[in-house]
Amino acid sequence: MANSPWHMQTIWIIKGNLIVWIINGLIFTIFALSGNTVTNLVSSSYFSKITLIETGVSFLVAGAFAFSGSVLPSKAKEYVLKSDEKWSMEKLRKSERTANKYILLAIIIFLESILISFFGA
Repeated sequence: MANSPWHMQTIWIIKGNLIVWIINGLIFTIFALSGNTVTNLVSSSYFSKITLIETGVSFLVAGAFAFSGSVLPSKAKEYVLKSDEKWSMEKLRKSERTANKYILLAIIIFLESILISFFGA
């Protein structure tokens, strides 16, 4: 039960969310050390804007993963790079599973952005 797909996906999403918040903390620290006051950063809704941007980036990454498993990139790689690697349905499913992780992470970050904007941070 510990290695079920949902369990592993949940752990991956929690780790991804933790990485996003570590990056937010580092950016916040850099802005605070560069002369901005913490009150000014909080009142300018810094966190909600940054998390909204991170949501968009996560959706773009998910789209890139989903697209990479489709027929067009595989055929382009086959003809342009003279690759022997053929397109398969299993590769498409694998890329879509990876994309689903990023989509779920983006949705969670988006919901956090909405909560942050309501609390005024």
